[in-house]
Amino acid sequence: MWALNQLKTAATSISRFAAPDSLRTLYSYNVQNGWVPSKSPLQTAASGSNTATYQPFALLTWNVDFVRPLIHERFQAALSHLEELLSPQKVTPAPQPTIIFMQEVHSSCFEVLLASDFIREFYEPTNISSLQKYSTLTLVPKSLVSQVACVQRTPFTGATVMDRDCLYVDLHVRLPATPEQKALRLRIANTHLESLGFGLEARSTQLQRISGLLTETGIDGGFVAGDMNAISEADNALPEQYGLTDAWKEEHFTPTDIVDSSGTGEIEGHTWGYQPPAQFPPDRLDKILVVGKLAAVDVQRVGVGLKVKDTDTWVSDHYGLLAKIVLRM
Repeated sequence: MWALNQLKTAATSISRFAAPDSLRTLYSYNVQNGWVPSKSPLQTAASGSNTATYQPFALLTWNVDFVRPLIHERFQAALSHLEELLSPQKVTPAPQPTIIFMQEVHSSCFEVLLASDFIREFYEPTNISSLQKYSTLTLVPKSLVSQVACVQRTPFTGATVMDRDCLYVDLHVRLPATPEQKALRLRIANTHLESLGFGLEARSTQLQRISGLLTETGIDGGFVAGDMNAISEADNALPEQYGLTDAWKEEHFTPTDIVDSSGTGEIEGHTWGYQPPAQFPPDRLDKILVVGKLAAVDVQRVGVGLKVKDTDTWVSDHYGLLAKIVLRM
């Protein structure tokens, strides 16, 4: 059961990034050495000296489900689907560089990830292994790596019984169109909030902490995306309560009495409950929440109806979300 006394204590404090020596790096692949740490972002994080020119980008977030059978086959199918959507070698005209957030990546799936030619050529991951059975993973396009100032995984200490955390990437960019080439620091967050009904109080605390880091002094804008496990009306009220804007709601306001007839919850924006049908009603569990000078537009779902080839197995029980990220100046 949830330790209420710990949770209430944790709710009173907003966590801050750890000391620079605990900051993480990205990883890059080369034929000679395999996967190795990229040039460390720590100097950038400490001095802000290496500020790259802002480049527009997109976001794709997806819970890839660590529970069901055929875990490696499903993960490979997910990667193949991402390649079909995002690879400049397969899409014409070439899509915007797209940061990928994944949740529920099984520890054994890193072998599949790191063997992918698509990932090797176009992405740098935040981690190449995990000590947990499943975890979050962020993949940064190589064309955006110069914008990365730091990478930080922050546990929800005292506010989780499921070892959940939030994975942050800071982007430090300058705007060439402004007279002073103004610099901006943007913070993006990948998370998987606490599950199930007893996690409501935990989810509130977790999102409050994330909001605190997205809006702290020196951060010009940001977003958090992932599996918010929003299974109740109280969950749906949390983003506004903590000063975050729900990107799907901004674009797709739907009266509550309208029900989608497609069988996939398209009108409502549902991201879970169809693959397969579950004991709980379908809902919009996955979200992109923005704040400050960042917005998410053209939000659409991905992975709808996707199955592993030659099987009747869904790739994931969740749909993913794909959106363009734009600056609001």
